[in-house]
Amino acid sequence: MPSVRREYGSEAGATRAETVAEQIRQAIRAGAYVSGQRLLELTLAAKLNVSQNTIRDALRLLETAGWVVKHARHGVYVRSFTRDEIIELYALWQAVESLALRWVMKTANRKDLSQLSRIIQTARKDMLEGELEESSEAIFDFHSLIGQLSGKAQTTEILQSLHNRIYLLEIVRQMRTPRSLHSHEERLLLYEKLVSLMEVSHFDEARSLLEFLIQTDCDSLLTLFD
Repeated sequence: MPSVRREYGSEAGATRAETVAEQIRQAIRAGAYVSGQRLLELTLAAKLNVSQNTIRDALRLLETAGWVVKHARHGVYVRSFTRDEIIELYALWQAVESLALRWVMKTANRKDLSQLSRIIQTARKDMLEGELEESSEAIFDFHSLIGQLSGKAQTTEILQSLHNRIYLLEIVRQMRTPRSLHSHEERLLLYEKLVSLMEVSHFDEARSLLEFLIQTDCDSLLTLFD
């Protein structure tokens, strides 16, 4: 899946470690490194032409953001998940993003809602053009924007970390059983309805639909881990 945003600052203002972390993150998002794969400092240093210290610092940034996990005496791995961890992760996503949605709907103006609507329009355009991975990418942008529009720094940070983990699971889904065109269509219809509910300030219905979308996503993913 192509990335549409940087996570570690602008190119001009990034430190060396942040720049390298961004390169590794993009490689993970593209599927070059998959869940459960070990990331060797020496190999990465040679490939990216930087020192091992820089790689070590970059991996710490990625660990904080939820992309990788460090196992004592065993090294750093792209994060992987058990079935129970997936259930917990999606429950956390539901809870935190529902809270963010409440704040968004209290303060969102027409411009904010228009931004959300345009993202879903982009997702539909991508789907109609057969770019299903790009369509899924736009959905992630939608959820990220909800966090940003909440205006709550800690909530945004927590959601970004959760979204990063969910993205890793989406890569697993795409590798095993990609979403069908029909499932994309059904999903987008619900996201369009969600935006409509937000536009008319129907919070309870919007929250229920958001939670349904997240739970449905979880349920379909869990079938791959049976």
